[in-house]
Amino acid sequence: MRKDKYIDHTKPKSAQRRCAAPPRHTLAVVGFCALLPLYAAAQSEEESAPILPIQGLSTEQQPAQNTPSTAGAGSDTSNHAESDASGDHTLAPQQRADRGHDDAQRAIDFTATAAALREQAARYRQLADQWQPIDEGAPLRPGDQGPRVAQLRKILSQYGDYRGALGPVIVESDVSDRYDAGLQRAVESYQRRHGMEATGRVDTATMNALARSPRELADKLEINAERWEKLPANPGDRYILVNVPDYQLQLIDQKRVVLSMKTVVGKSSKRTPDLTTKVVSVVFNPTWTVPRSILLTDLLPKARNFPEAMHKRGYRVVKYGTNTTTPINEKSLESAARGKATLRQIAGPGNTLGRVKFVIPNKQAIFLHDTQAQSLFELRHRAFSHGCIRLQQPEELAYALLGQQGWDRTRVAQATTGDESVTIKVDKPPRLFIAYLTAWVDTLGQIQFRPDIYHRDH
Repeated sequence: MRKDKYIDHTKPKSAQRRCAAPPRHTLAVVGFCALLPLYAAAQSEEESAPILPIQGLSTEQQPAQNTPSTAGAGSDTSNHAESDASGDHTLAPQQRADRGHDDAQRAIDFTATAAALREQAARYRQLADQWQPIDEGAPLRPGDQGPRVAQLRKILSQYGDYRGALGPVIVESDVSDRYDAGLQRAVESYQRRHGMEATGRVDTATMNALARSPRELADKLEINAERWEKLPANPGDRYILVNVPDYQLQLIDQKRVVLSMKTVVGKSSKRTPDLTTKVVSVVFNPTWTVPRSILLTDLLPKARNFPEAMHKRGYRVVKYGTNTTTPINEKSLESAARGKATLRQIAGPGNTLGRVKFVIPNKQAIFLHDTQAQSLFELRHRAFSHGCIRLQQPEELAYALLGQQGWDRTRVAQATTGDESVTIKVDKPPRLFIAYLTAWVDTLGQIQFRPDIYHRDH
C-alpha cells in the first residue's frame, strides 16, 4: 500500500516548494561545477616546459623530454605530455615548484644550447608557411575586440605563448577576437621572452617584435647557434658568463648558477667586446687611469674648461711609465694632449670605478667594476658605458671569489671603506666569457630573444 507523503498544510505553498528536496540532476550539475576549479588547477599544475640537456650528463642520463604535438611543432615552448619518465605527474604542487626553481638554477650547456637553437630554427622555418602578420592599426590592450585581436591570438598560439582561456568554465562560443585574460597572459609571456617589460599590452615595441617573420627569427637563431658553438664545450667547474645584450652576469660553480646580477655595458659607439679571459685579482678602492680614447674625446676638454672641478673630483695628470702625478694646469694638460701623460683619478668614494674593480687581462682595457650611477640598474636597457662592464653587486662578486681565501662579507665591506687601494689576487682565477648572445634556449626549455643592441645579427 502506497504511503502518502506528509505535507504541512499550515505553511504557504511557496515555503513548501523551498523545503522540497532539489531534483537529482540539479545536485549533479552543482557538484560538477564545484569540481571544475579543482580540475583547472590540476591542469595548470600539469604544465611544464621541456628540459634542456644538463651539463656533464650523457644522453642516457638526461631527463626525459616532453614530446611536442604536431600542432606545436613550430612553437617556442613545446606542448606537454601527460607523463614522463621522471614521474613528474606524481609530484605535489610545491614539489613541482621546487623542481622548476631547480631547473632555473642549472647552468646552460653551451653545446646543447647550440643544438637546440638549430632545431628550433628548423621549426620556425616550417611555421613561416602558416604565419601571417597582424594588420596595421592602433596598439592593442585587454578589453579590445576585433579581427586584429584574433590575429594576435593565432600568432601567440603558434609561438606557444597562448595556452587557452583562463578560468574553470569553458565557453563554447567563439571568443577568439576578444582580448581576454588568457590572451593578456600570453602577451606577458611573449614580452618576457623577448626582454621586454611584461605589461600585457601590445604597445609599439611589442607590435614591432610581433611583425618579425618566423624566417627572420630562424636566421637569428642560427646566427646565435654559431656564437654558442664558439664557446668551449667544457668551460670549467667555475666560470663567469657575461651576456652583453641581456645585461646580465652569472657566476657558475659546479654547473649551477650561484650568483646573478644586472650589468651596464658599452653603448653602441663604445661597444663591449667579446672576450675570453680570467678574473685574476680584486682591487678595493681602485684608482682609475683614463684610457687615451676617453681622455681625448671626453675628459681632456672637461679638464681644460673646468680644471678646478676636475681636481675636486680627484683627477691628476700622470706621466706614462711613472707614478708621478701633477695637478691639472695648462702645461700638464698639454703634455697629456701630446700623448706623454694622461689623467688618473685617485681612490675614494667619488671614483668612477666605485669601490671595487676586477682585473681581467685584455688589450682593450676592459674591467668589471662598481659604479656611482646605481640608478641605471633600474632601467631595462643599460648600454651606457665606454666599454667596461659595471656591476650591480660588485661586493657580492668579490665575496664569492674571495670567500675561500678567508674573506667574509664583513671583511669585504671593511676593505671598501677609506681611500687606501688594496689588491687581492684570486686563487684559481675563474674563466670569464664576455659574449654577445641575442637568443638561447633556457633551462626551462623556453626560447629567449634579446634586442640586437649592436646590430650584429644582420
